[in-house]
Amino acid sequence: MRSSPRVAWRFAPALLPALLPALLLSCSDAGLYALDRRAGGSKDRASFEGDLCVPEATGDAFPVKVVFALQGGTGVETELVGYAVDGLTTLTSRFTGPQMRFGLVAFHSVATGLQGSFTDAATFQSVLPRYASYQQQGPISIRSALRLAKSLMSGDMQASCRGEVARTRYIVVPVIRSSDVSCDNPAYNIGIDNRCTTLAEAAGCGASPEAQANCNASCSQCELTAVTGELKALADQFGAGEVSIQPVYVRGATPDPVTRLQVAAIANAGGSEPVETDFAGLPNTLARLDYGSLDNALKLKRFVAFNRNVQVRDGQMYADSDGDGIGDDDERALGLDPVIPDTDQDGLMDGVELRMGLDPLAVDVINGCSVVQDTDGDRLNDCEERVLGTDACVGDTDGDGLPDLVEALSQTNPLVPEDLLDSDRDGLTNVAEVEAHGDPLSADRDFHRERGYGYSVVPLPIADSSDPACYRTRVENVSLVPTLERP
Repeated sequence: MRSSPRVAWRFAPALLPALLPALLLSCSDAGLYALDRRAGGSKDRASFEGDLCVPEATGDAFPVKVVFALQGGTGVETELVGYAVDGLTTLTSRFTGPQMRFGLVAFHSVATGLQGSFTDAATFQSVLPRYASYQQQGPISIRSALRLAKSLMSGDMQASCRGEVARTRYIVVPVIRSSDVSCDNPAYNIGIDNRCTTLAEAAGCGASPEAQANCNASCSQCELTAVTGELKALADQFGAGEVSIQPVYVRGATPDPVTRLQVAAIANAGGSEPVETDFAGLPNTLARLDYGSLDNALKLKRFVAFNRNVQVRDGQMYADSDGDGIGDDDERALGLDPVIPDTDQDGLMDGVELRMGLDPLAVDVINGCSVVQDTDGDRLNDCEERVLGTDACVGDTDGDGLPDLVEALSQTNPLVPEDLLDSDRDGLTNVAEVEAHGDPLSADRDFHRERGYGYSVVPLPIADSSDPACYRTRVENVSLVPTLERP
């Protein structure tokens, strides 16, 4: 007979978006029998099967960060300021979860950040009175607000974990009362795109004040398009999930055609549609905008099974009772405890310490991280990730399909993609060898034929487009070895 325990595979949200579930088995040989005659009837192999569904791209693992850039100061009606404050207070009160963060910018001739970073709703609301009392005069520069929003967002992207940035949707909402006149006032707006300044200096622009005003308006529209494009480009530059810019034009009794054109240009470059409202309609308009998280259909990238209690070297299997990446015999030879993965109790696995040249018998203190926190859910704590040089926010730092823990326990490099690398030149890539639970540093084709894991991953039918992707999975020929009893 054989044992084929049915298991319910689960994802840890922090592994997203890579979606690299690794079955990290910790088994003994009790009650598990051979899959077929290859094992000669010995109790040394097992199979596992189950249905796996990827999670939906929602919740705390998929943040949304919104910058509201509000025109204020001289010429902006007190009534409009009141509607803006009331509308944003009501709106942000809907979002109390940790996945929503807000930033606030006020602008007139220059833009002013009213808070230093993205904050929760309560902190954001406490800053709104600063906008209500915002005083500035001079020519209007929507450009300055977009550039400050770019600075705020790029700073956040650089300071945040790479994996979190990849799951984050960034939104900029400029609330615009009147048109940008940056090209009329170059002293306030250093560095306008040369392609735009040529529009203000074209032949015929100086023929009359009206002609020059039209040329300057074309220049400003061009510059707003360019700066909005720079905002959008942050997604590619820093690997952000999405960057969108949604301008809102708050018209007066008589709508301004120049402002309308500028708002349309920002929306077109920012991946949205222009939105227009009057003063009283501003709160409802803000409330109806899309603040949802990334709308991505996630799917399985790679399915990997890995028995931590079996080390494979040169075609031979060795017991690793504590699953720390060092075989029991080697641990005894080094004076380590083969049933405790962290002999010196400093929060770092013995295998990680030995691999990186640290002493697994001496307590090491790694500053700036926590040994009890596993940010990306890959079963390496953040200090182990720091020692290895891997990204504590990404379950698969090098993106080759093998989770960082699996690479740390194998003979592969978690910092270098190895899906096309064949270190032992046996015709199997390093990733394929780890998938089969072989040794990527020795040409052991006979071992692979006899002991290599076998996989079956079959997509299940999806009844509705809103349903998550599910798969029927099976892994066979999982080798087992006798292990020591752990405390």
